[in-house]
Amino acid sequence: SSGINAEYGGIIEKIHPRKAMGYGKVYNKNFALFSPLDSRVPRMLIPLNEFPKGFAERPQDFADNLMIGLVKRWELNGKFAMGSLLKSIGGDRDDLVVAATEGILTENDLDDSPFPDDIDAEIPDFEITPEDVAKRQEFDFRKKCVFTIDPATARDLDDACSVEEVGDGLYEIGVHIADVSHFVYPGTSVDDIARERTTSVYLVQRVIPMLPRKLCENLCSLNPGVDRFSFSVIWKMKKDGTVLSTKFGKSLINSCCKLHYEHAQDMIDEPDREFEEGYLPRIYNGYTDKDLSKKVNILHNIAQILRKKRKESGAISIQQCKIKFSLNKDDGMPSGLGSYKSKESNKLIEEFMLKANVSVAEKLVKHYPDNAIIRRHVGPKENVLKDTKKVLERMGIEVDTTSSKMMQEALNKLQHAPNQPTPVGLVVASLLAKCMSLATYHSSGEFDSPVDYFHYGLSMELYTHFTSPIRRYPDLIAHRQLQAILEGEKTGPMDFDEVSELAELSSQKKYASKLASDKSGELFLWLFLREQVAMHEPASVIEIGSESIDVLVLRYGVQVRIWRDYIGEKVEFQVKEKQWAHITWPAEDGKPKCSKRYELLDNIVVIMKAGKQLFKINGSLPRPDSVNDLNVPTIEGFASEDV
Repeated sequence: SSGINAEYGGIIEKIHPRKAMGYGKVYNKNFALFSPLDSRVPRMLIPLNEFPKGFAERPQDFADNLMIGLVKRWELNGKFAMGSLLKSIGGDRDDLVVAATEGILTENDLDDSPFPDDIDAEIPDFEITPEDVAKRQEFDFRKKCVFTIDPATARDLDDACSVEEVGDGLYEIGVHIADVSHFVYPGTSVDDIARERTTSVYLVQRVIPMLPRKLCENLCSLNPGVDRFSFSVIWKMKKDGTVLSTKFGKSLINSCCKLHYEHAQDMIDEPDREFEEGYLPRIYNGYTDKDLSKKVNILHNIAQILRKKRKESGAISIQQCKIKFSLNKDDGMPSGLGSYKSKESNKLIEEFMLKANVSVAEKLVKHYPDNAIIRRHVGPKENVLKDTKKVLERMGIEVDTTSSKMMQEALNKLQHAPNQPTPVGLVVASLLAKCMSLATYHSSGEFDSPVDYFHYGLSMELYTHFTSPIRRYPDLIAHRQLQAILEGEKTGPMDFDEVSELAELSSQKKYASKLASDKSGELFLWLFLREQVAMHEPASVIEIGSESIDVLVLRYGVQVRIWRDYIGEKVEFQVKEKQWAHITWPAEDGKPKCSKRYELLDNIVVIMKAGKQLFKINGSLPRPDSVNDLNVPTIEGFASEDV
């Protein structure tokens, strides 16, 4: 006996919402069988009388109708769970995106309901009073060269930077964050809704904001050429990144320019370039493109040093491809695919945001050791890491996983150049990423020792979120706590239990929003492929099973499974010890019979097609003797002769 008495088992807390979208069909005279699209959720029997009128008599009319089911209970030996129908959400061709998106949000318990009509009335109007100026006099940056660097599509600008030479090789560097707390007060409807949502949700075709648009796109957004309230972290810093002093304060800024990452990158690539008129966005307050270029390059040089120091201390950066979509302006459907590329200008901003978050975390925990809001990241999941090491060993790859620093060194060896992984590097990064735990929010008092605050991925002893209060509620809490410290409050605006409860909810919602964002990407990839005859993409073999081959599509970081049924006439698999698959294709179209053996890490071409079921991507393999006739995109390090 295991010594465990099942009678004493019980559910302490239900974290998974137990909701899933899928399709129903008549099972018997009393029940319909609901089949979730998510294979992790069990099929369930749902009473027929919960389905739309006419479902039992004409089930074929509802064959393409997406629905959302709720798992109510699942008996230990039951073939199906028992469930309830939450809603029917449609899914005809015209409203498929709307229906599927509603399903994604409902599955993850994410609220996209409109803000109440009267909510704007409780938001204060924008006004800078003489009292505001007096309180923020030390941090009045309105006449200084402050600027934002964001994606071209950004509308909620919550961070800006500044840098001034102050003599003796020293710089005053400022990170200025939108002062959301100036407009959003505890106990108001706006705050209550933001607290329940805890985060903005980023889908392919839309953003579900945490705050009303009046705040996130107007009053709080650090738009150029207008005065704005901000909360600043100011360092006196040497050019090697050594911090001599740090100060915090509520501030006023007037951003002189809304630079895009591409503009800042041009300045980094060509520091002396004279930009043609109209190329850059409008520059305000009497500054010029030369002023901006000089400051961008000062920040870039220091950011490189800061990043190097972080990496040397053990920070790990797992480079993975992430898919992005071009959308048709008329119908919003995907018209093209690409992948996000992080450049030096992205890393410049990232580095100073990290620095600000660390500085604020240190201040919060020093003054409020029991109830400061912090962000923690534990090490990799040991059981998953152990299995991954075995997979890598089968591939002939040795990765030292004893520390984040050793893992990063292994990944660095699998690059053409910095931040340019080889195909093998992309595979290893994809596998290691699955071993990583998710970072979570906490109240500092939850742990007995400061050692437990450690952020594994960043290799930082202490970390919080401060720099994005427009889209993350924990950042707003950090702002309120920091302001309380500056005003001399001994205990802070929230006690231990309040911070812990909020931290747990924020962690859950952050994870749910990530799942929804990823699922939205899967939806739009499926929609794009549905309109294509087929896509031929470079890929690497990452697993060979008894009935299938799994590949990583290198350009987009997408994993695709190729089932036995989608390849040649004769297929042999060996899955023990050295994995391989031997596939034979028949003679056809004047081409003779041919065969090929596939092993782990082989570079191949995969044919991607949309499956009949929503979200499902089918993979298949082209004949080896036809690969050179295909239009396959080039990937550095991918040799077509390997196919």
